[in-house]
Amino acid sequence: MINAMTNDDEHAAQRGGPSRAMPFTLGVTVMPEWFQHEGIDAVLDRVAALGADAIATSPYVLERCGEGEGAREPPPDGEAGKVRPLERDLFGARELHVRTAPAFAHGVARYRGLRYQPSPATVLTHRHEGLLDRVLTAAAARGIAVYLQVMAASPPGYRVQFSGAHADDRCLLPGGGVHEARVDRNASLASPHVVAYVAALCAELAERFPGIAGLRLDWPEYVPYDFRSALFDFNPAMIARLAARGVDGAALSRDVAQWADALRAAVRGRAVGGAAAVARAIDDAGFDALFADDGPLAPLYAGKRAAALDLMRACRVALDASRHPDCRLEPQAFPPPFHRISGFPLETLDGVADAVGVKLYTMHWPMIARYWARDLLGGDVPATGAAHDAVTAALAHRFGFTDGLVDDGRALRYPEPDVAHPVGAAAQAAKLRDAGALAARVPVIAFAHAYGPVDDVVGRVRLAAAQAGPLWINRYGYLSDAKLAALAAALPRRRP
Repeated sequence: MINAMTNDDEHAAQRGGPSRAMPFTLGVTVMPEWFQHEGIDAVLDRVAALGADAIATSPYVLERCGEGEGAREPPPDGEAGKVRPLERDLFGARELHVRTAPAFAHGVARYRGLRYQPSPATVLTHRHEGLLDRVLTAAAARGIAVYLQVMAASPPGYRVQFSGAHADDRCLLPGGGVHEARVDRNASLASPHVVAYVAALCAELAERFPGIAGLRLDWPEYVPYDFRSALFDFNPAMIARLAARGVDGAALSRDVAQWADALRAAVRGRAVGGAAAVARAIDDAGFDALFADDGPLAPLYAGKRAAALDLMRACRVALDASRHPDCRLEPQAFPPPFHRISGFPLETLDGVADAVGVKLYTMHWPMIARYWARDLLGGDVPATGAAHDAVTAALAHRFGFTDGLVDDGRALRYPEPDVAHPVGAAAQAAKLRDAGALAARVPVIAFAHAYGPVDDVVGRVRLAAAQAGPLWINRYGYLSDAKLAALAAALPRRRP
């Protein structure tokens, strides 16, 4: 593990500090396949017409493959997200299977001796040689800043669906069990092998593409899409870190498992009583332990925060030692209160991150509540029944997804493309305010998602834009021409 920064304030001052001017006001996430398919100029012209002055892309190239190969695009988000097709044609389809290759030939010498190695260049790499260089040149000519996005803990780090994590680095449940049926593919953030790889990758990208404004580090956290994932991480590397802090890993494992069993029993016992009864039951069973500084989960969650912070510090140190030390580091993560569960150290990023992205990916919110309800109720309770709906509604309320407790949770599910996202406007604004207060001197950037019907997307983007800082819109593949026109008309012109 790299030991970074002995003085965060001094370190921040040396590189300009987190208060240095943001290089953009409005950005759009545009993954490289869209440049391949639509052409660099066509994509950038649409982005510029929207009023955007930044894009984020990623250092891979992509091709279509047969069903059963590669991975689905768009990602299925477990299984719930299969209802969402793309809204722009990609290689002649709105749903397809794809495989990737690195966008350039990595300098393998800098990875010598590491467990994880970057993917080798392939025929696909050579077919699109120089794509990102041409994107950077064309973007610079338009005054558009470019970020590269990489995965924080899913080597080789290009896309969420493709992980080459070693079995020894898997996130583990209490007692050492595995949980493979989850949305993310993150490895243990406590693994020194994972940390060493992502730090090396950040430094290489900064040097290979000196024209980038910064790196967006995705999911430097334990992604809490379901309840079982919230019980991570008992990987041996984390157990060793906990022991160094004076925590008995075996005792903690028992405490966490007992707490989880009690919560499950409380939910199962009151689910037939409706959402309000479930909300009272989970509170009585100690649900607040998920967010508390003491209690059965506190040592585990403190360990997760420390591991995530060390990973990001290692990336910052690697960038500072590179030939592009002014490359910005901007992690992006779940909004409050999930930062407590995921281990994202939102309160301690000063001197490490130049800004932090807070994801308002609101189609996921009802899915998260429903996945947690599934885990708490157990597999013998029908996922379409009243009990499951009641638990979903109670959890959505406790997580701040809805503006008040919803009596009927049937509508709380992953929305179809023409359905407005079943979340609260006040809830979204509150999450941004909470994130800003917690992050303190580190600027918070709202991330709004382009999936959904036009009016709903425009409303959610405008809500996110109402904050004082910059805004990312994710992702270009859901920005139909109609949405682009509606957003351009609705958003204030941010570019000078």
